[in-house]
Amino acid sequence: MKILLYDHSGCFNRGCEAIVRSTVGILRKAFHGCECSLLSYHPEEDMILSDIPGLTVRGMKAQRMGHIQTYVNAFYYKILHRSDYYYRASYAEAIDFAREHDICLIIGGDTFCYGDNELCRAVTAEFKKLGKCVVLWGCSIGKEDLSEEKLATLRSIDGIFAREPLTKQVLEENGLTNVRLFADPAFTLETKKPENKPAGKMLGLNFSPLVAKRCPGLAGCVAEFLERIEKETDYTPVLIPHVMIDAGNNNDYAYMKAIAEKAKLTRTVILPDNLSAAEYKGYISECDMLIAARTHTTIAAYSNLVPVYALSYSIKARGIAKDLFGKELCVKSISEIDSADALFECFRELEASCKDMKNTLAKIIPAKKELSFAAGEALKEYV
Repeated sequence: MKILLYDHSGCFNRGCEAIVRSTVGILRKAFHGCECSLLSYHPEEDMILSDIPGLTVRGMKAQRMGHIQTYVNAFYYKILHRSDYYYRASYAEAIDFAREHDICLIIGGDTFCYGDNELCRAVTAEFKKLGKCVVLWGCSIGKEDLSEEKLATLRSIDGIFAREPLTKQVLEENGLTNVRLFADPAFTLETKKPENKPAGKMLGLNFSPLVAKRCPGLAGCVAEFLERIEKETDYTPVLIPHVMIDAGNNNDYAYMKAIAEKAKLTRTVILPDNLSAAEYKGYISECDMLIAARTHTTIAAYSNLVPVYALSYSIKARGIAKDLFGKELCVKSISEIDSADALFECFRELEASCKDMKNTLAKIIPAKKELSFAAGEALKEYV
């Protein structure tokens, strides 16, 4: 059995790293001896995956078209108003690589959340023409994310494995009948405990420039909030980066470091920007609570029974919380964070909910991990 993972954005996003690592583990448990390959948009970021035995990593880059291909593409684009030939010609190597595989998994959990996903949709269409089984793996998709073009792709593939119930509901309301509910694969990611950790009670914090785009003035709110945590509580704030992509201003470490340097802080700690997903998960597991924007920091916490306040910017945070607790417990839209007071209210609400959250997580997380593994078993029905 050969399985291809594609639509991977690169491991400078540690959530993407977590998905690859945990997915390979799930697949190898379900299909003993299976060969796994990864098509990556940024293979230069994926050296961190070199410790996964037998994982083949290929770059997914556009090839330069020849003269004849250029003329044919111009005809398709200008006369027929179609772009599919461009993708077929430019990504021929990736399409040929898929021929060797039995199952193709779209592993970008946010693939159909942002933008029009034209490249992924075009490549997926080519994979289906080859007769490949294609499954969208561990996804979240909101009503606002959908378009007719995306729905056409979603209808064409063999399976959609949603990672939370709100996505399943949205897709079924839009007429899709190939949707199943599992859990994010990263619930199963190993936890590497740190050799050294900050002393005392730890409040894990993750803020990102991605959510800052949706919340003007967030940096100032966070700086004041950190000062208040140090002054009014006995927690040690621990800033936990999880995405370190400089392009497009998407570097958590740079964003939070700049905030910390401007604030009047004495005991706040920022973790380095070169830890693996499992190492960040280890630090998160030592926290007493976590307030976070990045989804996979929240999953790292939930899976270690650490209470979380999720700062939501899409359906996924709401859906995961509802799946775990039966309601959207300790979730707030980032657009509602308009002051340090608002953040401090989140902190107090989380503190008050800690005991109940821990009790609930202790009961449900083992089942969620089993549900992550069940997704691998479910793939057997498609081949």
